[in-house]
Amino acid sequence: MAFKQPILLGGLGLSATLWLLQTVHISIFDSSTLLSAMAMATGLWWWRRRDPLPVSPRPIAPPVVDRSRVEAALTRVTGLIASLAAESGNGHSPATDYSGQSAQILAELDRSDLRLAVVGDRHSGKTTLVQALSDSLPAGSGPSLTELALIHDSPPPDLLTYDGVLLVTDGDLTDSSFSWLQQRLLTGQGAVLVFTKTDHYCPDDRQTLINQLQQRVQALPAPVPVVPVAVAPRPTRVRRHQADGGLEECLEPSPVVLEPLPQVVRDSLLTAQASLVAATALRQAEALAHQVQTDLNQVRRQRALPLVEQLQWVAGAAAFANPVPSLDLLATLAINGHLIMDLGQIYGFSLSLDQAKQSAGTLASLTVKLGLVEISSQALTAVLKSHFATYLAAGTVQGLSAAYLTRMAGLTLIDYFEQAALAGTPTTALSWSTIAHQLQQGISQNRQANLLTALVNQGLSILRPSPGALSPAPVKLEPQALAPALDSDRIPA
Repeated sequence: MAFKQPILLGGLGLSATLWLLQTVHISIFDSSTLLSAMAMATGLWWWRRRDPLPVSPRPIAPPVVDRSRVEAALTRVTGLIASLAAESGNGHSPATDYSGQSAQILAELDRSDLRLAVVGDRHSGKTTLVQALSDSLPAGSGPSLTELALIHDSPPPDLLTYDGVLLVTDGDLTDSSFSWLQQRLLTGQGAVLVFTKTDHYCPDDRQTLINQLQQRVQALPAPVPVVPVAVAPRPTRVRRHQADGGLEECLEPSPVVLEPLPQVVRDSLLTAQASLVAATALRQAEALAHQVQTDLNQVRRQRALPLVEQLQWVAGAAAFANPVPSLDLLATLAINGHLIMDLGQIYGFSLSLDQAKQSAGTLASLTVKLGLVEISSQALTAVLKSHFATYLAAGTVQGLSAAYLTRMAGLTLIDYFEQAALAGTPTTALSWSTIAHQLQQGISQNRQANLLTALVNQGLSILRPSPGALSPAPVKLEPQALAPALDSDRIPA
């Protein structure tokens, strides 16, 4: 664990000093020499803090994207489309449409034109810049330019289809604009920072801003040229002496300052056209993969939820019928093992029987360590108090608690598998720290009375004892009987 050095070390040092003074019986107020030394040390520490911090090194540049990487991504998309078509089981699967989009992305690799987005805040000079730059670039061979508004929170929907961006600013670069530009570079887009309206500043201020912008872009993950321009300069006030000795003032148009922007665009973007186009195709392939995986997750969730529904009441019945803790624990482990193994099969995560047993033990241990048994029992007890007769029945709280915890564990595993699939995380091992956090968070967020009331009402219709029997006799449940109970009416994986 990293210490907060200025406060923590300073506090520890002061405490140690006071302890030392007390140990050697030195009065603080009479020890001017020692206080002077302490003051000098403190002053020296603060003086050292004034030294400028070293410049952070440039982050690692994103890897150059080539055709082979795009084709590998499209191969993954093809596999997801095939899985979606196989698992949908109806005639409404969008797999055919997705196959057409995949073919379109592959054709993008052979595109010969470069697509650039000119992005900036309102009134930053985007429109005038697009007009001036389009006129200066060769017709037919230059890149296409499209004006887009800058959205800091998220990129415009179609921004990822552009190969590069020209970020337009009429002053210093804000933190949000810097973060936005950094994200564009990390996705493989090329970039040029264009400083417009330079004629609005005096020469000294203009150069100061240029220096600041050049210093800011040094911390970006890839080189970004800074180009000052004045595409719509203010007119210049001119005074002329007249023959009669008088003065005449008039406004004359100032020359447009666009250079060296066209050459910078050629050198930094057009020369890297192949890799920029490939990066665009890769972004489109990854976006398509995310969309297909989302649909596939939805199909798999529809298969997984009935399985969770079934096993939660198997767990509830086992806990309700067996007040013996050892049998209750054995039933829970067996049910959790089947739950983990079956959900894993649905989401393409194959587990052996031994791995499922080990995972079930880990899940049960986490449930106890996190105090989730007590939390669920207390919440369910509060709801059950309105059912007076059932509230007194032995095993009701235990049965409903087991059903609730099994349900929450199943929903947590479903969310975990779906997030891992969307992130492209290899599911070679379960991350129990992530699962524990999601399980604890899910139970904390689902303690609302209406959700628990619905569970209690459904559970009472399943677990309620026969009329007139408040405390049903314990039912002996042999461990060997668990397997047939779990295998009955199971949903095929």
